[in-house]
Amino acid sequence: MKISVLALSVVLAVLPGCSPELAPRPRTPLAEMAPAPEFDLENVRGGRLKSSDFEGKVLIVDFWATWCAPCKKEAPEYNALLKKVKDKGVDVLAVTYLSGDTNDVKPFLQEFGIEYPVAMGTDEFDSAMGGHLGLPTTFLVGKDRKIYRKIQGTVPGKIANLEADIDELLAKP
Repeated sequence: MKISVLALSVVLAVLPGCSPELAPRPRTPLAEMAPAPEFDLENVRGGRLKSSDFEGKVLIVDFWATWCAPCKKEAPEYNALLKKVKDKGVDVLAVTYLSGDTNDVKPFLQEFGIEYPVAMGTDEFDSAMGGHLGLPTTFLVGKDRKIYRKIQGTVPGKIANLEADIDELLAKP
């Protein structure tokens, strides 16, 4: 059975991170969604990562997996973004799901080039953040510990829109 181009386009259009769109998505206004949860997660590099480690910062929380091709593409983009905004009080936290244990994940940090903190995800944390339907899923948390944005997949203009969102959140009292 042959799959038609139309059927394949429909499937790709509904899979997070696989949309065939070419133009960047317009940035929508930020909206307070929910309080960000307190967390204490296992750090893939050793030790723990706690919500208090990021207190007073704007935080990008990126849910990813070792087998996720779009996640691999985004890692260097987050590294570059973090270099631009870290001194302003911004951080990135990667949270890995369905990737095995820390020993399984560690080799992918180098392969993906991830320079920011990486935690092992839990069902409790996933649920408290609002859940995810696919990977990557990215959340943007303000200095006030509230979630302002949830982005499913890799969409055109994602990093530029996040940068504008960050500027807006940093300007908030």
